[in-house]
Amino acid sequence: MKVLGIITEYNPFHYGHQIHLNKSLAKSKADATICIMSGSFLQRGTPAIVNQWTRTKMALQQGVDLVIQLPVAYTTRSAQYFAYGAVKLLTATNTVDYLCFGSELGEIGPLKLIGKLLAAEPKELEQLIKKELNTGVSYPVARSKALSKFLQINSNSTDISPTKLKTILTNSNNILGLEYIRALTNLESPITPLTIKREGSDYHSTRLQKIASASAIREEVKKNYNSKQPLLNAELANSMPASTFKLLETAFEDGVGPIFYEDFTLQILTLLRRTTRHQLRNYEGVTGGLENRIKDAATKATSLSELIKLIKTKRFTQTRIQRILTQLLLGLNQKKLNKFELAGGPKYFRILGFNQQGRKLLKLLKERAKLPVITKLSNHFRSNQQPKDIRQKMLLADIKANNIYSLTSPKSIARKGGVDFYRHPIVLT
Repeated sequence: MKVLGIITEYNPFHYGHQIHLNKSLAKSKADATICIMSGSFLQRGTPAIVNQWTRTKMALQQGVDLVIQLPVAYTTRSAQYFAYGAVKLLTATNTVDYLCFGSELGEIGPLKLIGKLLAAEPKELEQLIKKELNTGVSYPVARSKALSKFLQINSNSTDISPTKLKTILTNSNNILGLEYIRALTNLESPITPLTIKREGSDYHSTRLQKIASASAIREEVKKNYNSKQPLLNAELANSMPASTFKLLETAFEDGVGPIFYEDFTLQILTLLRRTTRHQLRNYEGVTGGLENRIKDAATKATSLSELIKLIKTKRFTQTRIQRILTQLLLGLNQKKLNKFELAGGPKYFRILGFNQQGRKLLKLLKERAKLPVITKLSNHFRSNQQPKDIRQKMLLADIKANNIYSLTSPKSIARKGGVDFYRHPIVLT
């Protein structure tokens, strides 16, 4: 059996995701699909609009066979760590043959060349990145400029045109694809990378259409929420599969969503106003005096959007700030993240759901995988115990993330903690 691996957030699942899944299966000629998916908090530091179990149902109903959760210790970090964690899980299955991701470029050759270059980390490139950082730009911009200069200096080693290079280095899906290849290379993974050209709106687009971005869908729901209109309308129904629309409808009726980043305003401002500048320096990405900007902004701001607006600069991007604030909210300081990193990546397969084909994959996983397979959390960790090892500490981080996430649910009954101990994998028959 040939197995395809995909890495997703499905926040929520839409027609662009459907196209990616179908084309990935066609390109890989795979018989089954394993999906690595973020939990309640995502790679850009924001919360998911609905929980991972609802999003798992979306995936299974559209043809994904097995869904595995990426630990929150990797979902709320930069593309490099997010990609490493997800690729490490796919590799550890000892089952996955292909990883197929969407990209603006749609060509695997140039992405492989640059991804392997990033994995090699030549000294010359490292020095160029440091030089660009000294100009005050953000790390993504510095790396992009440094890579461009490095490849121009070493033009005999590549035939990538300056125009194509700019396209590769300035588009978010291309950049994430580079990190997947970098991780595959560093892990010496036997998985073959593939890519398909991304269709539909750009990630940042807020235009609602047939193949809309997940951002546009969330913005429409948020607009309806703020104006006290029905959360879901005909325009939204036209931008996603009917099964996804129905699942969102049910989740909203049950009061477990929608959840927006602004819902955490009071929690985050409370933490910031009682956290010292010195303590803020213990969080990843808080460098160059950023702790002072954060503390000053926290005193003035009355909303999360205002807070971020007051903090961000050309160097300190909104996404970077969101990740810092979310890691603070979840108690994921640099010391904890370093311990997880030193442990070698994710330490378990947390199964979120599967169908009949996925049941076969689950059997293979239990036979071949190098990590424990978790379908019932209480068999691996109990709510009243202290974590004994790094695996349980990583699990505890996931549990805390869900406990905090649930506090912003629209209905009070959905705000109870401990969801991880009574939610079992979704089984689609």
